[in-house]
Amino acid sequence: MKYAEDNSIAGRKAEISVKLDRVREMMEREGFKGVFLRRHNNFSWITAGAKSFVTLYVETGEASVLITKERQYALTNIIEQGRMRDEERLEELGFEIAYHPWDENRLAEMVKERAGDLGNIACDTHFENTRFANGIINPLHYSLLDNEVARYLHLGETLSAALEEYIVTVKPGMTEFEITGGLCKALWPKGIDQVLYLVAADERAYKYRHGIPTDKKLEKHLIISVNGRYKGLITTVTRMIHFGGRDEKIAAAFDAACEVECRSVAVIKPGSDDVAAYRACKAAYEATGHPDMWSLHGQGGAQSYNNRDYMITENSHRITAENQGYCYNPVIDGTKAEDAFIATSEGPVFITKPVTFPVVEKEYGNIRFRLPGIVFAD
Repeated sequence: MKYAEDNSIAGRKAEISVKLDRVREMMEREGFKGVFLRRHNNFSWITAGAKSFVTLYVETGEASVLITKERQYALTNIIEQGRMRDEERLEELGFEIAYHPWDENRLAEMVKERAGDLGNIACDTHFENTRFANGIINPLHYSLLDNEVARYLHLGETLSAALEEYIVTVKPGMTEFEITGGLCKALWPKGIDQVLYLVAADERAYKYRHGIPTDKKLEKHLIISVNGRYKGLITTVTRMIHFGGRDEKIAAAFDAACEVECRSVAVIKPGSDDVAAYRACKAAYEATGHPDMWSLHGQGGAQSYNNRDYMITENSHRITAENQGYCYNPVIDGTKAEDAFIATSEGPVFITKPVTFPVVEKEYGNIRFRLPGIVFAD
């Protein structure tokens, strides 16, 4: 296998070293004296998979990373410093741990002691008088290293398999809440955090693009979309089941959604402007006879340590980096095609994929696609 995760301290330090170089090159280019990373997604990125969060409700973690020209620090409180050392192994990874009492807000003071004037420090949140620079920091994620690609592929295959194995156990009469609970039970033992659930049954699958779970009971048709997180990386996947045998109208709608997905994915290539996917997606809706569906939902964009790093539009697009993660998610008449991929110079490498589900095979732009079908159950 081309990609295999090296989870050793040496392997993680090698990954961190490349990322520190990226940060310091950005500091030099932009004139910053330090970079302060408070968001837990950025913490996971810079530490090669460590976790700083306790609650999932807020964007900042209980530990932060401060990077100066020559050193890197993990700043936290007395409550978390032991876990950061023992379980997250930050000292072994090259971060100097400093902490403050739980009842004293000394974070700004700690940053200033190590990096100087806060006005010369870039931060990924609005913090004191640091310079908010998440728009500059976030792109440092985009070109994934081999170790990150390996983690992503593990996440995608594990998430796909768990969702597919679970959804075929769902029965009519279950509520969307019950179905979501069962999905949690299927995913948590795999070490996957769930950061989004969309579970929509029957008419809700047709009416709402973001069908958060309710007490609605499933009758015949179910769409489940999940955003799963593993060591900070987030991917997205959708699977469907329909009861009552094959429905040709649903099958045709889904085939069109798959066609839109393939045409969108095929034009995303390293070194090219990814706005091409936005335009190809819109044209594909037209070509498949569903032009009105395009305007009802955000169609796709880049992803890595965010659910979406950015949604691709005419006003929001970038030159695709080697090993950059993306996902397109076209929706047509109660069906949705959604599997994430990594753009490489050798073609797209799918993160999520059919494992036990039926396979839909398509070819577009000299790329052979293997997409998951719909399970039509009796």
